[in-house]
Amino acid sequence: MNIEKLIHWLSSHHIEVLEDRTRADGARTITFTTALPYGELDGRHVWYPIVLFKDQTEVSRSEIEALLRHLWHGELEIPDDLPIV
Repeated sequence: MNIEKLIHWLSSHHIEVLEDRTRADGARTITFTTALPYGELDGRHVWYPIVLFKDQTEVSRSEIEALLRHLWHGELEIPDDLPIV
């Protein structure tokens, strides 16, 4: 999935970009965050970074699945493709 489409889709599920950095060699690290959803964990946040090589614009389905599991959103169904709105 295209990274910009992914960012848009994730934000619609309250998963936001905490930090977006590009290193001198062109590699890009995007750190996503969301609040944990349950009672005693309410208000605490979790983070997950995705690293893209220079000029990489696509993220693999397995990477997206790992992100969703780590951020406690494994119930979400990953769309095949989304337009940027």
